[in-house]
Amino acid sequence: DRAEMKIATPREFFESLETEIKEKKQKLEVRKGEMYSGRYSEVFPNCSSSRMWIKQGLCEYESWLTCCERWATLASLVDSYFPSEELRNCWRKILFIAFHDVVPGTGMDRGYDEVKQYRGFITAEMSNRCIHVHSRIIESETGKGGSADIGDIIVFNSLSWEVKNWIEMDLRFDKGEVVTIKGLKSGEEEIDVEIIKFTRYGDDSLRYARIGFVPTVPPMGYKVYKILEREPKRYPFDPNFILIRGNTIENRFFGVEIEPATGLITVYIDESEKREEVCMGNELVLEEEAGDLYYHRQVLDIPLKSESGEGVKYGAFRVKNFHITKSPLRRVIHVETDYFSLRWPYRLTDKHPPIIWRHKFLECTKKIIIYKDIPRIDFVTNVADKHPRARLRVRFNTVMKSPIYVCGSQFGAVSRPTDMWYYKPKDGEEWVEKPCGAFPSLRWFDYSDAGKGLGLTVIHCGTPESEVRDGALYLTLLRSVSMLSSDGKTGPAIPVPDARELRRYTFRYAIYPHRGDWKSAYSYRQAQEFNCALYGIQLRRGEKLPHENSFLTIKPENVVLSALKVADDGDGIILRFYDAAGEDTDAEITFFKEPTEVKVVNLLEYEDKEVSKGLQIEGKRIKLNVKPFEIVTLRLRF
Repeated sequence: DRAEMKIATPREFFESLETEIKEKKQKLEVRKGEMYSGRYSEVFPNCSSSRMWIKQGLCEYESWLTCCERWATLASLVDSYFPSEELRNCWRKILFIAFHDVVPGTGMDRGYDEVKQYRGFITAEMSNRCIHVHSRIIESETGKGGSADIGDIIVFNSLSWEVKNWIEMDLRFDKGEVVTIKGLKSGEEEIDVEIIKFTRYGDDSLRYARIGFVPTVPPMGYKVYKILEREPKRYPFDPNFILIRGNTIENRFFGVEIEPATGLITVYIDESEKREEVCMGNELVLEEEAGDLYYHRQVLDIPLKSESGEGVKYGAFRVKNFHITKSPLRRVIHVETDYFSLRWPYRLTDKHPPIIWRHKFLECTKKIIIYKDIPRIDFVTNVADKHPRARLRVRFNTVMKSPIYVCGSQFGAVSRPTDMWYYKPKDGEEWVEKPCGAFPSLRWFDYSDAGKGLGLTVIHCGTPESEVRDGALYLTLLRSVSMLSSDGKTGPAIPVPDARELRRYTFRYAIYPHRGDWKSAYSYRQAQEFNCALYGIQLRRGEKLPHENSFLTIKPENVVLSALKVADDGDGIILRFYDAAGEDTDAEITFFKEPTEVKVVNLLEYEDKEVSKGLQIEGKRIKLNVKPFEIVTLRLRF
C-alpha cells in the first residue's frame, strides 16, 4: 500500500486516529504508570549523568536567559525596544545544546567542541545583555514617584512571587566615599550584611567590597537599598536566630549537627520539645563504574568507599581540614577531604590508625551553608577528579519510608517508584531494559513520609540523575567512563577519553527539610529560588528610585510563571504560566499597567478554540481558572 504523509496539529492527528480506530473497530493497548521506564522501551537512564558539564551549563544558561528575557520584555513596554534577534540567537544555541545526543552526552568527544564554543558565546553575550537590560529598567524608574530616594544598591527578583534569598555583590567606591558597611536600609527596613572580602585606600576608606545579604524583593520587581555605616536597628520580636552549641548549629527551622571526623551532618526538626531526625548525610559515595555513556554497570554490590567508611577495605576518605565561619546571617562549615585508594594498615583500623596513605584520586572541598532566615541548607562541593571508571554520588540517609518519591519535571511533577535497584520482573513480565533505579529530575526531587509528616527535598543545578534506595536519597555528581558503548549494541564501541571526567567540578545543590509533602511545602518554589538567583547592581551616586516596585504578580502559590516575552510576530506580550501542584485553581494575575486586550492562545501563540477560557479583566488584574497541571498562555496588548 502507498503511504501518505501529512503535516498536522496534535488535535488533527488524534482526531484522525480516533476515526480510524472507530472505522476499523480496533482496540488499543492501555499503558498505565511511569512512561519513562525500561519496561516498554530503551530509555538509557544513566545518560542523565554522562558528561555532567554539559547539563550544568544548559541549566545555568536556560535560567539566565529566561530571566533576562523577562526583564527585556518589561523594558520594551517602556521604551519599545526589544533585542529579539540577540535573544533569539542565544536561544538557538541553547536549543542546540539541548538537542539529541548533545545534552545526553552520548556522542563522540569531537562532537562537543562546538558546545564549548557556544558556552563561551552565551556567557559573554548574556553578561553584557543582563547589565544593559536592567540598566534600562533603572533608567525608566529613576526619579519616579513621590517615594523616590537616593540608593546605593538595587536588587531584582525574576520570579512571580516575593523572594527572600541570599545574594552576593561586588561594590567599588571612590576614595573617601565609604569607610565601612554595617548594614543596608530600604524605607523603614534595615538588614544585616556580611563582608566577604574587601580592599582599602591609603586613607582607610573602602576601595572594593564583596558583600552578602538576604533581601526580601517584591514579585517580578526590585528593591533599592542604601548602605549603612552604623549597625542596623534590631527588632525585639524577630523570630529568626542562628547560634552554635558545640558542634550543633540551630535556626528557627531546624538544627544541624556536624561530625568533625567525617564532615557529615545530621539534620533534625525540633518542635514542641520533640526532636525528629530528617536526614544524615552530604556523604560522598564512590562506586565502581564498568559501564558506558548509556548505562551504569558495577560488579561489586558495595561502594568502593563512602565517607562513613562503607565499602572496599583498602581505600578511605580522610578529612584534612575542618572549620566553621560565622556572620550575623549564616554559618558556613568548611570541610576538606581526600580519597586514597590505599591506606596501610587497612585492617583493625580502630586499633591501629593508618600511617601510610597512597594513590590520592579525589580532592574535595565542601561548604555547608546554614542561614539565619532561609529554610534551606546550601552545599557547594568542589571535586578534582583523578579516578577513572567511577561514579560519584552524594547521599542523604533518612528513616522515612514510602514506595514513591516525586521528581520535578517540565510544567509539573511526576511520581516514581523507590528501590527499583532491587526490582526483579515478575513471571511473564517482560522488560525491554533492566530497571536500575535511576531517574532524571528537573531542579528537584522529594521524598516524604506521610506517617511521620516529614519530608526532604533535594534541589540541584544541572545534576539531574536521582535515586531513592533503602530510604536514602542519591544525587549523582559525575560518572567516569571510557567507552561510548562498551558492548557495541547501543552505539559504536568508540573510546571517549574526555568522558572520563578527569577535571575539576563545582557542584551546587541544597536540601529543604519540611513538614508535610512537597505540595504543602512548595518544594518547587524553593527549587526555582535556588536556580533563579537574585540579580544586584550598584547604582550611580545620587541616583533616586522608589524603594521598591513590582511589575507582575501571580497568585496563588501553586501557579508559576513560565515565560514573559514579546510575541514571535511582535504583536503584544506573551505571558505563560502553569499549575505546579496538580490542583484546580482560580488564578489572579496583576500587571503593572493596564492591558487594552487579553486573549488566550496556544503554545504556538495562535488563537485556538480548544484552549479558550473565560477571562475576567478588571483594570490591571486578570482572573481565570487553571486546571490541574494546565499550561496557560495569554497574549496581552497595551
